[in-house]
Amino acid sequence: MTYFLFALGLALLVGGGELLVQSGMALAHKLRLNPLIIGIVLMGVGTSLPELSASLTAIVANPPTPGIAFGNIIGSNITNILFILGVASCINPIGINRTGFRRDGLFILLSVIMLYMIMAFGYLDQVIGMFLLLFIAGYFVVCYGNNSPPENSQHHIKFTKSAWVLGIFSAVGIGAIVYGADLLVDNASKIATALGVSKSVIGLTLIAFGTSLPEITVSTVAAIHKQSAIAFGNIVGSNIANIFLILGTIGVVKPTHVPQMWQSFWIMATATLLLLICGVRGKIPRWIGLLFVILYGIYVCSLF
Repeated sequence: MTYFLFALGLALLVGGGELLVQSGMALAHKLRLNPLIIGIVLMGVGTSLPELSASLTAIVANPPTPGIAFGNIIGSNITNILFILGVASCINPIGINRTGFRRDGLFILLSVIMLYMIMAFGYLDQVIGMFLLLFIAGYFVVCYGNNSPPENSQHHIKFTKSAWVLGIFSAVGIGAIVYGADLLVDNASKIATALGVSKSVIGLTLIAFGTSLPEITVSTVAAIHKQSAIAFGNIVGSNIANIFLILGTIGVVKPTHVPQMWQSFWIMATATLLLLICGVRGKIPRWIGLLFVILYGIYVCSLF
């Protein structure tokens, strides 16, 4: 039964990712929104829901386990950049809008700086949490204010629906990938435990990787359809949301001490720097994507 639920979770992720990308592109076209905005706001935040769920569960648990919560956030950001963008750009080289990335690159850099300050301070309280939530709200306002409708948008939607119907399709897609990720992680944990893998290794690798599965699905499907804006925007939005939205929610719900995970933090900071360099260059070619995947493999091996 465990293996069946594992396979079901994988199927929900793939199907939900396809539905979310297709309906998201159609929604962007119908509302005259730039696909990058859809990728960042709708898909980036939507696919961060597993990280939010896992981290909140860890914080409100008795006893609370902030190590899992913060490890999940940092590990997911590393996975998003090195593995997911790496795989997506290996499928199809990713083009990056330099003008838009000036804004997004600044916010993702600020998110890393903010996490550094929180870790140095050693405590996440409600005041800091509210500040983080206000910050990401401001980011969404800036994104929408700078929105420019795409010209001759290329998408693979085979149906024409009203905006609210497409919104429902997008919500169903998000629900499928979130529930699928939950099934996959839960049953993969049972399989790993049965095989004798330690809990610490499961937390550092499986939870972080598992909660990033929605991003993997969305960015991979988008790359297959040559939708660079969504493949890239999904990762940028997710990484920003992982820090501002999830840490902000944790601080508001239950203030907590911050574990000093400096080694993992600096790996995440380095991965973010590589992302910023690619943004300045305006593209992520296949060889860079392959390099990202290799670096991710080295990172995972270093955890064992």
